[in-house]
Amino acid sequence: MTRPRTIADRFEVVASGRSLKSLRWEASRRHRPYGEDDLWTLAVDRRTGARVRVLEPPDESVWLWAACMWTEAVARHVVAAASPHTVPILHVGPGVVFAEPPPAVARPRLPPAQAAACAFAACEVVARLHAVGCGGECGRSAHGRLAFDMPTPIDFGPHNLRMTRRTGDWTIAWLVPSHLALADLDLAPPETDPDALARDLQARLAGSITDESPDDLPPKYDPQSDPIARDLARLAGFYLSLAPPERGRPAAVDAVRRLAAGEPVVRDVAGLARLFAELGPASDRDARLAALPVVDVLPPPVLDWDRVIAAGEARLPGLVPRQRPYVVLPLAVAYHHRASLRAALAPEDALRDVDRAVELDPIAPYHITRAVLLDRLGRRDEARAAIAAAFAAPEWSDPPVEEVGGIRLVRAHPVVITDRERARAHATRGTIALRDGDLALAEHDLRRAVDLDLTAAHLHALGAALYARGDLAGAAAAEARAVELEPASARYRWDLVVSLHRLGRRDEALFHARKLEAMEAGDPSGRARRIRLPGGA
Repeated sequence: MTRPRTIADRFEVVASGRSLKSLRWEASRRHRPYGEDDLWTLAVDRRTGARVRVLEPPDESVWLWAACMWTEAVARHVVAAASPHTVPILHVGPGVVFAEPPPAVARPRLPPAQAAACAFAACEVVARLHAVGCGGECGRSAHGRLAFDMPTPIDFGPHNLRMTRRTGDWTIAWLVPSHLALADLDLAPPETDPDALARDLQARLAGSITDESPDDLPPKYDPQSDPIARDLARLAGFYLSLAPPERGRPAAVDAVRRLAAGEPVVRDVAGLARLFAELGPASDRDARLAALPVVDVLPPPVLDWDRVIAAGEARLPGLVPRQRPYVVLPLAVAYHHRASLRAALAPEDALRDVDRAVELDPIAPYHITRAVLLDRLGRRDEARAAIAAAFAAPEWSDPPVEEVGGIRLVRAHPVVITDRERARAHATRGTIALRDGDLALAEHDLRRAVDLDLTAAHLHALGAALYARGDLAGAAAAEARAVELEPASARYRWDLVVSLHRLGRRDEALFHARKLEAMEAGDPSGRARRIRLPGGA
């Protein structure tokens, strides 16, 4: 029986949603079928009397706390985007309240132009989600960044990416963030639909995982593939489910088919939208294409870290020990993210945040950030201690687990330090040593940083250490490589000019000095630097 409750003093709950696990148990043991309404919390809007649906986690699901924070963050981004292609969201936090969506229907067979219009609309939704770090299928830690561990709330199945008719034409009404449990209803075609088996066979031929070997999965199902590539394959598959390719198809359709099969035809959703634009009417497509963000590498997730931190700290006091890691560890990530954002303008505030992150989860990356901030604040002894703690922290460990009622629970995430984090540790220690005058240690650590993660910043720091040791040729080589990697950096180019001038390579020095003149046009300090060189502009 549903206990009486109201969400946000506005939405009166009629029925609470059930977990998919419990519904499956009842279906197998008691032969009780279940449907979409069982998976939602159903409510009524007191203001309008309209029925609404609420996406919320099961009671006491502490292990889903980080996922819930991410789901609500995505919902806020969707509200801000105000896309006509997503189901309207009426309230966020706790949970997500949707207006009543159109009923889920089987994917219709459409003319290519109409299918392209629907796929183009889906591209508009996904491109904007990619811009805020939402994409792929699973939580990820790309390029050594610490991930806010969570599933990605986008589902492309017909119960989430719904088809509906507006003014006679088919269009999409997407539930974003998606209700991932609804994907269970996509797996088996309804027995009452005479065309269900035929459509199911078509879907399998279009790229089902049923008959694929684990070593050769299509990109949309491969968790190791790039998240943007996975979404591109899904979007291409969505178009093909509406308009299967026929003889004499346009080249754009063939490109979409190859993209669904895993070929890197395009690298971002905006590029795929251009293919769909070739297949449909061109009324306002140019303006819509111009408005799409171009994202070919998924950025870190964009969350309101103040909101996440406040929610996490409020949750901590009521947790028993075995529940704490599911809030403590992502809360530490949130503090570290906020510290990174505050570091430039408010280093003292950033240090307080990273101190809390270290208190919650004393892993190497947090110690490294703490050392950087302490060094920036002139607290050199504490910075040395912090970087020593980073090197003392384990680089890899299995996640500890415990058994509770026959269920294995993870008590902490596995510790895996990437080459990028190792490089950051060596670069930080090397920079501190350079300021201390320990040039041998500085060169050793900075060379190690370059070996582990070749970046312009690491090369520039190595160049400074070599210059300080009197190795002008080595310094110039490192600085030239830094300029090659970041040609727009005036700072890197200026240091290269100085090293070349000291080596007597006047023509090369003047070449880069003139480049600087163009880069720093109107900057008096830049001109003052250049005229100190003989023959400077």
